[in-house]
Amino acid sequence: MGGRRKRRKIIARPRRAIPKIFVCPNCGSQSVNVKRRDDKYIVICGSCGLYEEFEEHPRWTAVDYYNVFVDHFLEGKIRPPDQRSEEGAEGSGNEGP
Repeated sequence: MGGRRKRRKIIARPRRAIPKIFVCPNCGSQSVNVKRRDDKYIVICGSCGLYEEFEEHPRWTAVDYYNVFVDHFLEGKIRPPDQRSEEGAEGSGNEGP
């Protein structure tokens, strides 16, 4: 003459998703996207324009391309784009007498 068995509640925890937008190592804004075009992956910051292309690796995900992108930036292999609005603005010869 046993008692009733108690049912255990199963707690469903949501899985953590891999992010699709990353932090830029140059400007610090969260605007770096990893895009696939043809057989290349492009990592680009939408804020400052930092950019690099990578060949496709069969088992790499977007996070792997981003990590290599950050490593290349920290090693100095990628340079941030110049922020000049006009090229040659200094010494244009229109300064007067």
